[in-house]
Amino acid sequence: LSEMGNKFEKEGITFELIGEERVTGVLDFLWENFIPDEPISRSLGFSRNWLIDEAFFKAGMKNNCGIVALDALGNVIGARLGKVVKRSNWSDWMIDMTIRMILQRLTWILPEALTNLWIVILLNKTVDYDVWKMFDILSCDTIYEDKLICSSRSSGVRGLGTELVKHGEALAQSLGCQYTYAIVTGNYSKTIFDNLGYSALNHLEYSKFRTPGGQLYLTDTREHVGCTTYVKTCTEKMAQ
Repeated sequence: LSEMGNKFEKEGITFELIGEERVTGVLDFLWENFIPDEPISRSLGFSRNWLIDEAFFKAGMKNNCGIVALDALGNVIGARLGKVVKRSNWSDWMIDMTIRMILQRLTWILPEALTNLWIVILLNKTVDYDVWKMFDILSCDTIYEDKLICSSRSSGVRGLGTELVKHGEALAQSLGCQYTYAIVTGNYSKTIFDNLGYSALNHLEYSKFRTPGGQLYLTDTREHVGCTTYVKTCTEKMAQ
């Protein structure tokens, strides 16, 4: 990671793997900067709770799979979370299937603020986002699944999101992944992935994501128009 981002180093910005000592700071940053602006979580009214922290955010920081950007004072100004998924890891597959079942059918056991998480599962199914399907489609065994990308607008650092994605690509390569795979839910992240040469697979416009009765599932997406799934081989030369 140290070989990248000379421009950012001159501004005192560093990129690190998310160690245990950074987890709390990254969680605080994401609840302040990601959840309020990301169109799905904002529309569904998610509030801070242990389930999202443990099952989603922390899961994307384990095993040196997450990256944090720090300013010159050591403040968190950006993060990219991810997970190495292997075809051979049946225990992870079983856990994922169990979580999907719980979110779809056993919503009564969830915290009140998360009873509509089933809508996320429905959206993923509608846009055909499923990392386990990709092993056969791509004829590969190891995928870096991008969980999220977030940079602080208030930091005033241009290109930070792009640089985080580049670092994520380098990390995926170093971890032996053959592809990176993501679902991108915002306009600005979509521009980053397009510019870095990712291949778009499927796209769903939020205005068309509706109940059988015609009501919008997501009612507060603001300027964001849809979500897109992307893939990129880790053997490609990284964008400069």
